[in-house]
Amino acid sequence: MSDIHQKIKNVTANLSILYVEDEQITREQYENIFKLLFREVVSVQNGKIALEEYDKKKYDLVITDLTMPEMDGVSLISEILNINPNQHTIIMTAHNTDENLRSSIDFQVDGILLKPVVMDKLFALLYKVCHQIYFEKKDLLSITKDKKLDKIINNNEKALFIVVIDRFYDIVSQFGNQTKDYIVSVVKEHLSNFGIENENIFQLHKEVLICNINKSYLDRLLEALQAFSDSHNTLVVKFNNLKIYITLSYGVIIFENINNNIDNSENYLTHVNSIVNDIKNDANSNLVVKMDIGLEETKKNDSLSWLGLTLDALNQETIVPFYQKILDINSMKTMSYEVFSRIKQGDKYIRPKFFIDLSKKAGILDDISKSIFNQSYKQLSSTEFSFHINLGNSELSNSAIGDYIIYLNKQYKIENNRVILNIENYELLKPSGRIVDSLLKLKKLGYKMALKGFADGNINIELLSVLKPNYIKINQVLLEKSLVDENMKFALSFLLDYTNKVGIKSILTEVENEEILNKSRELGFNYVQGYFIGKPSDKL
Repeated sequence: MSDIHQKIKNVTANLSILYVEDEQITREQYENIFKLLFREVVSVQNGKIALEEYDKKKYDLVITDLTMPEMDGVSLISEILNINPNQHTIIMTAHNTDENLRSSIDFQVDGILLKPVVMDKLFALLYKVCHQIYFEKKDLLSITKDKKLDKIINNNEKALFIVVIDRFYDIVSQFGNQTKDYIVSVVKEHLSNFGIENENIFQLHKEVLICNINKSYLDRLLEALQAFSDSHNTLVVKFNNLKIYITLSYGVIIFENINNNIDNSENYLTHVNSIVNDIKNDANSNLVVKMDIGLEETKKNDSLSWLGLTLDALNQETIVPFYQKILDINSMKTMSYEVFSRIKQGDKYIRPKFFIDLSKKAGILDDISKSIFNQSYKQLSSTEFSFHINLGNSELSNSAIGDYIIYLNKQYKIENNRVILNIENYELLKPSGRIVDSLLKLKKLGYKMALKGFADGNINIELLSVLKPNYIKINQVLLEKSLVDENMKFALSFLLDYTNKVGIKSILTEVENEEILNKSRELGFNYVQGYFIGKPSDKL
């Protein structure tokens, strides 16, 4: 067995899989591959039979084709998620534009493989998904044996209170594993301010705490938490000489009319974890209240209709670049443009938030980026403007993207120093990692670099000193907070003073009104960008 097979088998050996494919030759081919990896493989020819099998027994992973007789893949996954909202699923599809497959049903899948399937992509996705399943099962096995947990979840006279430490693993990766337990202890101490005692708290996962609260106290607790969230919602964890700033998100489950399917601790915890996922995925609120667990369906974010639409746009070259100007704050002259992607539909344009995440799952985001880069290079080659191109985790992990950028500069005879690499999620990078090495090589060739969303999260000073960016991009939300919070104003002023001294230029993004523009000039920002300055447009 090859190294990659052995690596995957380490996490798949005890897992079961339900595989659904109507083409017999294809089904037999992949069934043989799956049997080398999984403990149990059941393969069937359509969604109807698959659902019958799933009713008999639950599986760790479901892999399904889309276009099938009797019941298609969209309907199958929808039915399965009604039974188990946390079921892990993968879709294998030879894209079909039939509108019947463009279901309006929204649902979450772990990955999408486009036929003909590239084996490297299959193995990479299997390892990623099964690695997660492996540790979920491992955690579940250990926690279901805990007597304290059993007491909490079987007390139906009370409500269950959930606390999630936001971006916990990102924080630990920056400040070290030794901070994990200490952060949790500070959160427990914080909860005691709301009348929640330590002995009644159970650590469900490293970043998730649960406990019982009396229903009579629920209204007051929610009111107090909302007041805390509205004021600052930030805890300062002082560890040795470090100050770590964390935020919390909350959820409440009311024990009423509980679904009869929740007949044991394991099933119950499956539902609790679905609420935890709701809390983590709710970007608009730090407070999620769930009534009647098991009865309220989670709204899912992704729709397969966007995959078909995106693939069509890629093939028909209707994914186009949009440009937003960035101005010098003193002269108010255009300094550069940031390049975004849009899907053109008639006289309308679709924004990236509707198709980018699904494109990542389908493995076509790099193709989209290459198309956008090529079009923008071609259009900007006839100008003298500098321009920002966005590089997320997917593009940064693909060394071929860097080579493609170098190729485009030569192809369109654009000086390297006119290209500014916008690095998203830079705080997750390791200072000595392969991605940082690739970025530094591009810098040596003359490319410039901007850290996007700088100061939105925790700042890794070591990474900042290694990358030595030319620009930092700060969201106007931080400036707005500085208008009402003296501490934030001081911190922002200090940051801008520091970056100016070390030669890093600052760009305030999402500027929406004249007040913010004037304030950014007072604070010493170098450049501004946003709808007040100019909306993104397909024309320069």
